[in-house]
Order: sequence, then C-alpha cells, then structure tokens
Amino acid sequence: MDTHDVVIVLKDYGFSEYEAKVYVSLLQEFPLNGNAIAVKSGVPGPKVYETLRRMQEKGVVYVVKSDDSSNAKRYAPLPYQTLLEKMEQSFSQNMSLLSLHFQNMQSNSNNDWTELFHVEGYEISIEVIKSEIKEASNEIIISCWGQELELLHKELKIAYEKGVNVVTITFSPYDHPVPWRNFNHYEIQTVDKSHKGELSCVIDQKKAIIFESVNQQPHAIVSSHHVMVKITRNYIRHDIYVNRLVHDFIVPIKEKYGEDLEWLINDF
Repeated sequence: MDTHDVVIVLKDYGFSEYEAKVYVSLLQEFPLNGNAIAVKSGVPGPKVYETLRRMQEKGVVYVVKSDDSSNAKRYAPLPYQTLLEKMEQSFSQNMSLLSLHFQNMQSNSNNDWTELFHVEGYEISIEVIKSEIKEASNEIIISCWGQELELLHKELKIAYEKGVNVVTITFSPYDHPVPWRNFNHYEIQTVDKSHKGELSCVIDQKKAIIFESVNQQPHAIVSSHHVMVKITRNYIRHDIYVNRLVHDFIVPIKEKYGEDLEWLINDF
C-alpha cells in the first residue's frame, strides 16, 4: 500500500483529502511548520493552516513548542496507534447506534408491504430465493427447471441436513443425486410451452415465491399472503400427484390420452 492508497483509506474514515495528506506527511517527518507541511504534503499553502486548525479541533495533530526564538508553530501528528484505536472505537459505537436505530425503525414500520413485493433481475431473484431457503425451519417445496435447481442445490442441501422437509419437482432431468425427495416431470413438448422459465416455491407454508425467467425481464414475486401461499403450495403438490400417476401408469394413460397426453392437455 503506497501513500495514495493510505490517503484513500483515511478519506473513507472521515478525513478530507487535505487532512489525510497532512497527517501522512507528519507521520513521515515531524515536527514541521506550516510552510514545510505544504511543501511535503502538496496541500496548497493557503489551505494548510485552515486544514491544520480543523485537525487540531479533531485532536489529530497538536502544536509542538519550539526551543528557538522563532514564533512559527510546528506540528506533530497524533500517534498512529492512538488514531487507529480511536477510529476502531468510533466505528464500533456507530455500528451499535445504527443497529439499534434500524431495529427500532423496523419494529415501528408497517409490515403489510411484505405481503407482496416484486424483484427485478435473474441473479437477484435467485439470491432472494436462496435467502428464503436459508431461513426455512420446517418445509421447502419447489417446482423448477434443472438449471435453477443446480443453483439452489447447496442451500437446499444445508436446509435438508438441518432437518427441513425438502420436496422438489423438476421440469427437466436433474442428474445430480439429492438426499431429499425429488420428482421428475413427465417429458413432453407441452411442458416447454406451459412451464418454460417457471419456478414456484413455498417456504414453511408461510411465504410463496413465483419466479419467471423466460423473457428479457426475469422477475420474482414474493408474498406472505395466506391465499397466495396456499394456492402455490397446492399447485406444486398437485403437479407432483399427477406426474407420479403418469409415471406409475404410463401405458394405460397413453392409450387413453395419446402419446403426448394431447387429448388430456389440449382439452381446454
């Protein structure tokens, strides 16, 4: 890390650029008078004394008495160990204040907005789903494509190992072994048309997530409304029921409804 990098970091912690340059210069050599500080730091002469005054008020620099007859003030920096301790203490205090303040703000807010909100973008939608999976304590039930199951595999596995009941059904083959119950949707052409880009998920029978990635604007809808949760969960469960029946009785079902079940699917 060079001097330029140090100045950037100090600016992140409340120093102005001039203050950071003056402090770094004084660490390298002190005590110095104002003119010497201007030369060494590169801070314009007219700005040096104003900057030093502010830094004195902050306790970052202090005046050193001279033994000679000159009346020129000379300055020294606060020892860097002390400065770092003060910065760390201030940071911790600020974080505690923010944490308390945010907690109070949230507790006083109207939580009705959580009943339905909209998330734009593929990556952020997946991250929202992952986040909800991590919060699950009882049940996760999902219908999705193999591509999305691959992205969620790690979080689902962790949830399963915590004792969460995980059930999935995939519209496309998922070849990786999973420890939870996974069902494969019957593969026919109409699946691509009716379920393309679709993901449905219910967490703990309390939150539903509907995700669509088929168009140029992937988005997810997240809702904790009991009607949305109930309908989404029933939709996934009924899809599992139907596909289990199709897999178990494929021969008579094809005889009845056609090779691609078209006489059933296209009925309405």
